[in-house]
Amino acid sequence: MKHNDLEINRLIERLETLGILVENITTSGFGSMLNFEMTYQLPNQSISNSINFRRFDIQDVYLYFKESVNQKGNLLFVDL
Repeated sequence: MKHNDLEINRLIERLETLGILVENITTSGFGSMLNFEMTYQLPNQSISNSINFRRFDIQDVYLYFKESVNQKGNLLFVDL
């Protein structure tokens, strides 16, 4: 198991608490700043979405989604 595998698993669990289904996530890079490519589904939607984060910390990926969720649990789209 790579060093970041545990942190990636925690990220997936935390995103699922927001109602986001992570279908696939891949990372590359070393240290705390990684490149992420993720396929996911938003709550109550059957369409898969993809997003890429370049040179992000694992915590920043979670915060991106957490800050995008409004008080009713609906995801607001934010362009990067």
